[in-house]
Amino acid sequence: MSAPGLTPTTYCTWRALLPADRDYVVLPSRSHPVLAADRDAAVLEYVRRSLLAQPPGTRLPGWAYESARQVLRSGLAWRVAPRWQPSTEQRSAHEARFAEWVRESGHRVAVIDHSHDPDARAVLLLFASGAAVPSIAVKVATTDAAVARIAGERSRLEQLAQAPLQAVRDSVPQLAQLPVAAGDALLATTAVDGEPMFVAYYRNGHSRNVHAVRRDFRTAGEWLALLQAEPTGAPAPLGVSAGTRAGAREQLGSAGDECDRVLGGLAALDRRLAAHQTPRRVVHGDFWPGNVIVRDGEVCGVIDWERWEPAGDPVRDLGRFAVAYSLYLDRQTRTGARVRGHAGLVAGSPTGGVGYALDGSGWYPSTVRNFVTAGLSRLGLPAALGRDVVLAELAALAAESTNPDFARKLWRTFGALSEHTR
Repeated sequence: MSAPGLTPTTYCTWRALLPADRDYVVLPSRSHPVLAADRDAAVLEYVRRSLLAQPPGTRLPGWAYESARQVLRSGLAWRVAPRWQPSTEQRSAHEARFAEWVRESGHRVAVIDHSHDPDARAVLLLFASGAAVPSIAVKVATTDAAVARIAGERSRLEQLAQAPLQAVRDSVPQLAQLPVAAGDALLATTAVDGEPMFVAYYRNGHSRNVHAVRRDFRTAGEWLALLQAEPTGAPAPLGVSAGTRAGAREQLGSAGDECDRVLGGLAALDRRLAAHQTPRRVVHGDFWPGNVIVRDGEVCGVIDWERWEPAGDPVRDLGRFAVAYSLYLDRQTRTGARVRGHAGLVAGSPTGGVGYALDGSGWYPSTVRNFVTAGLSRLGLPAALGRDVVLAELAALAAESTNPDFARKLWRTFGALSEHTR
């Protein structure tokens, strides 16, 4: 069916996009759902297999989530999960029309809504009738601030379709056309059949398993090498972006000791990096485990291309993956306790997992450093640059963050590691 050109200028509520005549499972509870799904055997099995994991910061131990996953193999177990039915009240015309299309087309739905950022977006996964995996992923702007991000990402994906990505094209999502007007608050793409690397990261001791972690870095590095196999621009100096410096001033205030220390660290870092150059290449821009989709131990997809560049600084993707993988190593350990599997890491330490990766000893720091060193070698850069490449991306991640608490934590980590460099 087709729909009239309804184009909202404000955010959507994902609850209002779901057909009201169905029964949904919501986790962890009806009052605070992070995940909702049609009570359909194939959809619920996909949720159990590909989405359900221990969230960061939870007080429940990892074994409880792994046990829950095993229990939920049974269809009977899902019957005791919280149930919910959406209301049709206060739906916009656009939301009602989308929900009607989902119902009439026979698509089943799983919804992921775990972000609390000011520009948060939920993801609706649409399963065609009878399918065991989703075919369409719909991002939903759940705040007014997120609407601009949706528009920007749509524009970036249109440009990405023309990029030279032959070696990895099959792993890149494409814009999807729906027979119902998507509007400013919704963005539909093809879905990737696999499991986010970050989901496995939080399961059953994955991040302390030497072989599992090394496989993650190996597969990520292999995919990145394919993405950046051919130069797309002339050699240019490395460096700290103007946006990173501007972000530091905005988030930390233009005056004060902390801001001065960070800006001083960024200036020194920029000077060191600028002494080296490499040809520009295609850059993903947010290459972290949450955006890497794996199947059978290999990368089958990479999502969220809103920060991609056709001819950017390729060391950024190396640094971003190393930073993001390291940041969460201690998130499931109480402050002051040693992190299992990582003898040199204490939860809540000033430099955290990133400092451990850069300056620690043991299998994990060597894995990270080998990953970065291999990438730098591929780009014709010296291994000695590895620490600075990771620091620069730690700062870039802080500058991009729309969560003030998270940004400040990253700046404190950057400041402590920059002092150590001096």
